[in-house]
Amino acid sequence: MNALFQVKFATYGALVGDGSAGMRAIDATRSLQQQIDMFSGIVAINNDTMGKDPAIGTKKHFGAIVTVNGLDIPFACEEGQTIDFHQAALMNPDQIVAAANNIVR
Repeated sequence: MNALFQVKFATYGALVGDGSAGMRAIDATRSLQQQIDMFSGIVAINNDTMGKDPAIGTKKHFGAIVTVNGLDIPFACEEGQTIDFHQAALMNPDQIVAAANNIVR
């Protein structure tokens, strides 16, 4: 199956300190689209693949809305995890919710 992926929005970043100092994040939309296109839908989420380290020394989090075959699907994970977007393309929305822990490795 050749899935069609369009990244609508992606962000990558972290709260600084206890959160009172704010948040440091980047718009990772373009970087995520490039990674999906180059690596057939399997993307490791880290500073290199997302474009830079927006919060040096702090664990980052990732969130995105990706249109998969016409259906908007939210994705989220921590820095260092990998998302297999193709797994989502093979499922209906109820299956995606039920299998969320298996999409992110």
